Amino acid sequence: MKLAIAVIHGMGSEDQFFSVELKHRITEEYVNEEEGRHEDDLIFQEIYWGDLVKERQSSLLKKTNYKKDLTYMNLRELFVDHLGATLAYRTSMYDVIHSRVRDNLAKLCTHRRVDAENTPLVILAHSFGSIVMSDYIYDIQKQQAELADGKIDGISNLEQFRTLAGLITFGTPMALFSLQEDTGFDKAINVVGAELPDGIKERVKWDNYYDKDDIIAYPLKGINDTYGEAINGDYEINVGSAATSWNPACHNGYWEDKDFYKPVAKYLAELRAEHTFWK
Repeated sequence: MKLAIAVIHGMGSEDQFFSVELKHRITEEYVNEEEGRHEDDLIFQEIYWGDLVKERQSSLLKKTNYKKDLTYMNLRELFVDHLGATLAYRTSMYDVIHSRVRDNLAKLCTHRRVDAENTPLVILAHSFGSIVMSDYIYDIQKQQAELADGKIDGISNLEQFRTLAGLITFGTPMALFSLQEDTGFDKAINVVGAELPDGIKERVKWDNYYDKDDIIAYPLKGINDTYGEAINGDYEINVGSAATSWNPACHNGYWEDKDFYKPVAKYLAELRAEHTFWK
């Protein structure tokens, strides 16, 4: 039995294959920390949606800076990237981006080493990607709650998160979205899949990572009681290069930073610790 990991980006400006370096670093850390671990224990799948909004955001920046006199362009790009994706998502791109999530989860289920009914799934969600995934999971779980057996016909356990084995958010603005009424963010989603076996369920965590200089990212446990119970921990880390680790540009620095990928690899190893389920 393998462990599936879905990785979703949070900035609309990201290019495809954005998570390749993170995958390599997590896998290397996971394999090297203990004898007997293998690369193919972990099956990664990107969820890429940047192409759906990237051109619109880039065009807006060019149009608004037609005088070529705007300052702090790097910070403006970060602001437009985040707010632009949010506005597009909430007004016209909700279903389109969710369709991309659905397609990529379905693709993950076709992997020859993935058992779509039993393989545990961990989600790594950066920035606005955590909002997309929380919305998507919330919609699925709301639909499940209306069914007698809690199962949606026509899609696998993995695709409807009945094998969900953890959520890792990093650089997330979810605390801000909790201010919205009637959107589902007033309560934390459930990250423990109903189909996971006993002994694995108890290992499942929602860990949240943030850099204190990242103005988009916030701790989550203090939002309300449901987040306080759902979040295992808010972990303040320092990410980015010498040029970005001390300022808001660190928001894109999580992907290749050891302060992030090392604890992620450790968590995946904890999930895959000895248990009859994995044999």
